[in-house]
Amino acid sequence: MAPKDTTESNSIPQEDMDGETSIGERRTDTDERNPTQARTDGSDDGAPDEIIGLSEAQDRAREAANDFLQHELEGVIKAEKKNDDTWRAVVEVVERSAVPNTQDIIGRYEITLDQSGEATGYELVERYRRGEMKEEL
Repeated sequence: MAPKDTTESNSIPQEDMDGETSIGERRTDTDERNPTQARTDGSDDGAPDEIIGLSEAQDRAREAANDFLQHELEGVIKAEKKNDDTWRAVVEVVERSAVPNTQDIIGRYEITLDQSGEATGYELVERYRRGEMKEEL
């Protein structure tokens, strides 16, 4: 018979994925964590996110258009930084293809991005036939 360990333990039973119970270590929030360290669990630590530039804003607008609009992206036709360091981008998508392609229905959408490039909203600005002359924004 093995000698019994008499040291104090900080262990509690835990159930693993197979339903087996094992002894796990109990941890408190103060264990080995410096409150000034950056968090890696995705939670907000109060530090501002990295501010993006024009090229990154265009890329993020393309990604948002592909994620939200479910139409073929024609392109980003406008991107501008607003006074509060957020971004406004206008993209065009083919909402309906036709033959001849001058009859395609094009949708213009405004996509808003926050300082770090996350999409915060989008809105249909207008629809038009590809063959129509349009005044640029």
